[in-house]
Order: sequence, then C-alpha cells, then structure tokens
Amino acid sequence: MLRARALLPVLALTLAAVTACGAETDPAPAETAPSAVSPSTAGTATPDATGTTAPAFDGEEITVTVTGSKVAPRPAVREVAKGTKIRLTVTSDAADELHVHGFDKELELKAGEPGVLEFTADLTGRFEVETHGSHLLLFTLQVS
Repeated sequence: MLRARALLPVLALTLAAVTACGAETDPAPAETAPSAVSPSTAGTATPDATGTTAPAFDGEEITVTVTGSKVAPRPAVREVAKGTKIRLTVTSDAADELHVHGFDKELELKAGEPGVLEFTADLTGRFEVETHGSHLLLFTLQVS
C-alpha cells in the first residue's frame, strides 16, 4: 500500500504530460515570469556565431534550454501584448519537435543545437509551448 502511494505522483505527472499536448490553455499555471529579454540587450545589434553583427530584433526574445526532463527557466506564464514579435530560441540535449499551440508553429530541434522560431503573437489567449517527443511544457504564452 505504501509503495502504491509513492507511485501516485509519478503516475499523475505522466498522465499530465501525455494529455498536455491537446490542451490549448493552462487552467492553473504555477507562476508568471517576466520575459527572458535583458534590458541591456533588447533592441541592440549583437554578434552572431560567425562574429558578424546581426540586426537588432524588435520584439520579445525568449530562450529555453531542455536537459533531460528539466526545462530552464522553469515553465511559467510569459505575458506579451497582441502583435508582439516573438523570437523563441530552444536548445535541447536530444532531438525533438517544438510546437506553439494555437499558432500551429513547429520546429524540428537538433540535439545540442539552438533552434530559432520567430512569429507574431497576433491571437489573444493562452497558448502552450511544448516539445512533442519528450512531452515537456516549456512555458505558456499569454497574449492580451
């Protein structure tokens, strides 16, 4: 009986991960987090991997790293205004597929390589951003 109780949280998390893909909204997010944009780098040109200066991105930059079953930063609600341009950079230690629900944006992720997805948040509501292979919620995008 004690062993069965210990397995209940694992079973609940597994069930939640399997069913999360079909949901468009997150009924009870754990926390709200500010965007991943640093005020000192937003709107400025930055060198890219080749050392050349890339043009400034005029929008919201969100960076997420997936290592095993851990997401950093922790999944939270990211609030943006309708019409905001989003640049999402995801680095995963395993090949996977990124999906932005509601916007139907997908991106194949190669192991160890940053994948970049850009789109305009032109719909209002709450939208889950997750990986399909590992069924991990990366964050919930709140557009208002």
